[in-house]
Amino acid sequence: MKATHIYTDKFDTKRKLANRVLKAMSDISEYNNGTIKNPCELASYEMPDGRTLIQTIYEDGYVRYNDGWHIVEVDNFCMYVDITGIAVAEITRCNGSCDYEIEDNVN
Repeated sequence: MKATHIYTDKFDTKRKLANRVLKAMSDISEYNNGTIKNPCELASYEMPDGRTLIQTIYEDGYVRYNDGWHIVEVDNFCMYVDITGIAVAEITRCNGSCDYEIEDNVN
């Protein structure tokens, strides 16, 4: 499981940004999240306006999402994809440990 916190200014198109977010979602969930047009898992979450989470990022370049387990925040400054403290506690309680990394270029 790998969280991602990186700057987004290097992505010159929303498509590149959305594809990088898909990779970050796959890293945190340890499961393929599909594509922009055919998402699954976290990327396929339906937002209140009817679009999927990844479609919202692709079209708007911006999202704030927290379902109590995953956090996905994307804007024109940075991307943050992680799990919540509740999720870490639950994983640790069930498994006894949590293999967890952070990809961070924001320092």
